[in-house]
Amino acid sequence: MLKIIQGAMQLTGRLSPKLSANIAMYLSSRPRRYSDSERERSQLAQAKKVTYRGALGTENTAWSWGEGPVVILCHGWEAKAAKMATLAMAIADQGFQAVAIDATAHGHSEGKVCNFDIMAKDICSLASQFSEIFAIVGHSMGGMMTMRAREFGLKAQCYAILGSPSAPLPIIEIMKKMLKVSPGTAELCQDKIASQIGYSWQELLQCKMYTPEKTPLLMIYDTEDDEVPIFHGERIHKTWPAAEMIKISGVGHRKIVWDVEVIELVNNFLQQQKSKKIVVKGTLNKIA
Repeated sequence: MLKIIQGAMQLTGRLSPKLSANIAMYLSSRPRRYSDSERERSQLAQAKKVTYRGALGTENTAWSWGEGPVVILCHGWEAKAAKMATLAMAIADQGFQAVAIDATAHGHSEGKVCNFDIMAKDICSLASQFSEIFAIVGHSMGGMMTMRAREFGLKAQCYAILGSPSAPLPIIEIMKKMLKVSPGTAELCQDKIASQIGYSWQELLQCKMYTPEKTPLLMIYDTEDDEVPIFHGERIHKTWPAAEMIKISGVGHRKIVWDVEVIELVNNFLQQQKSKKIVVKGTLNKIA
């Protein structure tokens, strides 16, 4: 089936890059779902199920462990809350309420269509259920969309991003590798993705989404990550020099969310910020 799609994309790319880009965007806006493993089912069974209204009006799901200051955890593209459960439970054990989101069309949430703008608005919708947000931890695209959500008024005392891209370059690389889109089609897709997020592609490459603020930011990246190479973190750090960037190795892009060392680093960061006893009260703007 994939070879048929690749052939069709190559043909339409030659005949009409615009049509090819529309098809690529259609396919990429329908994330694949994966069944929960036995371990994930066990971890979710220990959580409290939370519902929230998705950006498209769907009934979406999040999962909450523990009590205390609220820490929201945001998964990456085609991932889910269950992938963040090990980290969430460890955070909860340190005296926090850890709430892991299933974005629209991901995990146990409703819907079939999602994009980066929808993810950012979903994060805001979930956050609006709590009077105060202590921290937000985002993995991969979840970290990038957390930064986007700030523009809707979402505020926290601190942020942590794990292997998050500086711009949506990974999705373009996936289109090139899996769908075999042409260079012309890829450029059109770049513009479409940038439009979803509210920037030009050039602005995204300049890390405009990572506009620095006084809020503490922890960045953790694996030097051997082949999905989000280390240069993404280095670009962000140049934009946000006050952020703390930690480089690790040998974990990879996906396992970073349950690596023991990473969990300890995140927990230490959260405890340091908690000791400051500062809570930022943000007012979420109404999202159309």
